[in-house]
Amino acid sequence: EVLIRVMVAGVNGGADTFSVTRAAAEATGIKLGAEGVGVVVAAGAEADYAAGDRVAFIGGGYSEYTRVKARLCNAVDEGGDAAEQTAARVSGLTAAVALGHTAPVTSGDVVVVTACATGSFAVQLAKAAGASVVGTVGSAAKVDAAKQLGVDRVLNYRHESLADVLAAEYPGGVDVAYEGVGGALLGAVCANLKPEGRVLIVGSISQYPHNDETPHHGVEGVGDTMDDVFRPGRTVELPNGGRLIGNVWGDAFSTGVLPAFRDRLYADLAAGEIRALVDGTRFCGVSEAPAAVAHMLAGRNTGKTVL
Repeated sequence: EVLIRVMVAGVNGGADTFSVTRAAAEATGIKLGAEGVGVVVAAGAEADYAAGDRVAFIGGGYSEYTRVKARLCNAVDEGGDAAEQTAARVSGLTAAVALGHTAPVTSGDVVVVTACATGSFAVQLAKAAGASVVGTVGSAAKVDAAKQLGVDRVLNYRHESLADVLAAEYPGGVDVAYEGVGGALLGAVCANLKPEGRVLIVGSISQYPHNDETPHHGVEGVGDTMDDVFRPGRTVELPNGGRLIGNVWGDAFSTGVLPAFRDRLYADLAAGEIRALVDGTRFCGVSEAPAAVAHMLAGRNTGKTVL
């Protein structure tokens, strides 16, 4: 194990809302927060780190200090931007594995990206693979950010229908969707999915507990929410032959390929080959964690919210 002084923590919708609304709501001793970047202050005898090392980690980000297993850490450049390095640890790596291993994107594919922070990485990775990318945003302020990332067709879903745009402008169908919203957006991509298409479920923020209403997606053969797909990591065969993939990590853990994707991602980040889009609103200190979570859940962020 290593003891880490936390510099920056990432803010995530699912991890933060579900951890305090279900069985864990009345529990004590729960580590809040997930990923972060910090400096090792002490290390166990069998850990491959020493005091002073900067690492990205998983576990207990909303802490001044956190103790984690060394295997959940990876060394990062001491001269790099800690907020960007934090964004890459979960949001970036999820996209890298999902689009590079679980549902590989190839040149000419049509890829729809609805997720925000992790979606900013997904857009860049899909474009690098030669895909045409359709990206959804929820405000006019986010349109320029999406264009700068390379999105070919930016759609503000509050003013345009994703279902109509896909049917009219991409009649050949969608190859891959990187979906983190749920509701009508999920329904739209499924309705326009190619028979061999894949929908990677990376969340369903429109259906998280902070919402007063749960919008229905209208996808045949699936429950009212993505809870029974995303949480247990199920794969669901759709009537047209496409697939909903609830476990976007696939066999990356069991086959041992994950470290290679992680190392490549951080190398590309350090070299400027990929950008980490970090939201500009500043939250500092453990006491501001609730405000950071509320900011993200309200959709006021452009990119990764960090603490």
